[in-house]
Amino acid sequence: MTNPNPSPGPNRETLARLMRSSGHDGMLLMRTSGGGDAALSLSRPEGTATATPAPVPTRMEIQITGIRKHFAECVTEQDDGEMCDARSADWDSPMPANAWIRAHADEKGHTKFVKLMEESVSAFSKSAGGPRGERRVW
Repeated sequence: MTNPNPSPGPNRETLARLMRSSGHDGMLLMRTSGGGDAALSLSRPEGTATATPAPVPTRMEIQITGIRKHFAECVTEQDDGEMCDARSADWDSPMPANAWIRAHADEKGHTKFVKLMEESVSAFSKSAGGPRGERRVW
C-alpha cells in the first residue's frame, strides 16, 4: 500500500542511514528556507544553527519583600453623613487590630470596620527550565 500523502522530504530511515554513513550518531542539523534556495547559498560551519534559538520558557514569580502589616479602619457613617475614617496603627499580627476594633467600638459606639493586610512583594521573571515538581524549601 502506498502513502496517499507522501512527505516532500526524506523519511526518518533515509536520514538515519545518511547519518550513520557519515559517522554521526547524534542529531542531524538541517538548514531549511521555507521551500526556496536561500539556505543553500549560505555557507555555515557544520553543526551551527541557522536560526535564532527559541526563547527559554519563563514563569513569573512573586517574592515577598517585606513584613505583612495588619490594620483596621472604621467605615461607620456618622450622624453628619461623613465616614469616621479612623485608622489603627500597623502591626505584624492581626490580633492588635482586633483589639483596636473592640476599643474603638466601645469608645465611639461605631459598628462597621474593615480589616486590611498589606504585604510588599516583587514580581520577576525566572527561567522555567528546572525539573518538574521542583519545590522550594524555605
